[in-house]
Amino acid sequence: MNCIFGIDLGGTEIKIGKFCNGRLIKKYSIKTDASNCGKNILNDIKKEIDKEIGNDNLIGIGIDIPGPVVKGKVLGAQNIGWEEVDVSAYFLSKYNNIKVAVLNDANAAAFGEMGFGGAKGYKNLVMITLGTGVGGGVVIDGKLVEGTTGSSGEVGHIRVERKNGRKCTCGLYGCLEQYTSATGIVKTAIEMRKGKDTLLNKDNLTCKEVFDFAKANDKVAIEVVEDMTEYLASGCATIVDVLNPEIIVIGGGVSKAGDFLLNKVESKFQELCFYSTRSTKFALATLGNDAGIYGAMLSVLGTSNEN
Repeated sequence: MNCIFGIDLGGTEIKIGKFCNGRLIKKYSIKTDASNCGKNILNDIKKEIDKEIGNDNLIGIGIDIPGPVVKGKVLGAQNIGWEEVDVSAYFLSKYNNIKVAVLNDANAAAFGEMGFGGAKGYKNLVMITLGTGVGGGVVIDGKLVEGTTGSSGEVGHIRVERKNGRKCTCGLYGCLEQYTSATGIVKTAIEMRKGKDTLLNKDNLTCKEVFDFAKANDKVAIEVVEDMTEYLASGCATIVDVLNPEIIVIGGGVSKAGDFLLNKVESKFQELCFYSTRSTKFALATLGNDAGIYGAMLSVLGTSNEN
């Protein structure tokens, strides 16, 4: 059978999916070896492909990376020790007559959700991932928009707070990520709970607990969630006013709050967006941790070696 490998390269593990005729037939993970500036990573992936391909015909490899990518070259991925690495050239030198696609991990997740997940049936979408940070991916007319320097979809760095904005890891202030990521939500909760009788007054508070307490009608927790969803809806309105997608898909760990989160964001979005974009749909991502391998696989089908 003709097979494509979809690889999701993360800071702690590498997820590997073997797809034959567009169907996932095997998936598993190996540890990411970030030692020695990550120099063993590509060789480790090749060993796994060689081991798993068996008698099947390898026609492509798709790999997503936690960093900006331009024409198959990773410009940097600090959490795996990489500076500039030409991933596409590596695999094309190891295998004959295959297609190789290399893309940012958030873009891969967006592509995966379009093909198999929460945005299935749509060709114009933005995916926002709410985790430790905030990332995003943009698909227009069924094609990824990666940008001149591979930085399209960095929605976490939309400025949403101008007065006394929190300093972001990017060096700027008031970025969306600082208020809508899991880390940012906990920061807000710690600020708002001071001097108040609330379930939020506990050690090692988590983002999940903030939402759980809000669902349990804790007034301060509700205030935190209202604050977060206001920022997120504002960011979504900015994105939609520029790109006018059919749908926004929300994923990442924070999205596990489910419809409780989604409904609040959608309601506030209706108040903040340009009137002609109010028909924009909202959905939760459904592929979870598999979105990257699906998106990496699909990107092979939509690319050529020259890309």
